[in-house]
Amino acid sequence: MLKVLISYDMQTGKERECQDYLVNKLAPGLARLGFRISDVWYTMWGSSPQILSGGVIDDLAQAQKIFQSSAWEKLADGMGPLTENFHIRIVKPQPEE
Repeated sequence: MLKVLISYDMQTGKERECQDYLVNKLAPGLARLGFRISDVWYTMWGSSPQILSGGVIDDLAQAQKIFQSSAWEKLADGMGPLTENFHIRIVKPQPEE
């Protein structure tokens, strides 16, 4: 199992439009591709990305299928004019102790 982290800063003045895109386009589009966002974090202060969202996928093959697809490119392109510092990371979750 792998964790997918999507982080970004919303452009000033486009916060509402960005949130609407996330809820109405990005999240449903990712769900159609087989990835569900399970959590979203908002940074109130500090130098971390303003938004951090995440979810889990089975393996690297599934990640490649989703995040190298033309459907994903179209979804990500829609975030471009609304965000800065848009990044995706795929990490292996640490085992619980």
